[in-house]
Amino acid sequence: MRRKEFEGNDKKSLEEVLKTAEIGNLAFTGPEGFPRITPLNYVYDGRILWHGAIAGERFECLQRDPRATFCAVSAQSYVPSFLLSEENATNATAAFKSVIVRGKCQVINDPQEKCAILNTLMDRYQPEGRYRKVTPDDPMYLKVLAATGVFALIVEEMTGKFKFAQNKSEEARGKIASWLMKRGLPGDRVVAEEILKTMKG
Repeated sequence: MRRKEFEGNDKKSLEEVLKTAEIGNLAFTGPEGFPRITPLNYVYDGRILWHGAIAGERFECLQRDPRATFCAVSAQSYVPSFLLSEENATNATAAFKSVIVRGKCQVINDPQEKCAILNTLMDRYQPEGRYRKVTPDDPMYLKVLAATGVFALIVEEMTGKFKFAQNKSEEARGKIASWLMKRGLPGDRVVAEEILKTMKG
């Protein structure tokens, strides 16, 4: 990474991003060698796990070449330029945590593991419950389970970028954090707290 001050290399912090980001993007080699990217609802348990059709372009591409890159972003806010200058647009920036994972994709074939992952996905995105757990022998789920695949990206490399105005002066960081606290959009408080952590005081 060119800007070392933004580099995230603590595994626990990287995994926290993967556990909390709501959506990730999976990139792989598409037809005719062109890159392809697709958004995913997913869970992380040391692997990136998701579900999808056992058919179609994505499935066929990953069968042909299982190499893939996955990116997740959390704790993000846009920081407008006018906070530091009413004229200089180059002060505009974004604050965020991002993680990039590289590895190879596999199909989960074991019926019990497949259903357990589907239930974990449900637990994550529908914490209210109010559904019947997915099991391999439940007649209600037999047809959909036959057409639904569960996939895992096996992590071979993980890198992160945590950008919280570390390249700005402490005075500027304090000003940005204070403004974000006052603005109060979703995520602003978390980002402001991350900026404050980068300061000596």
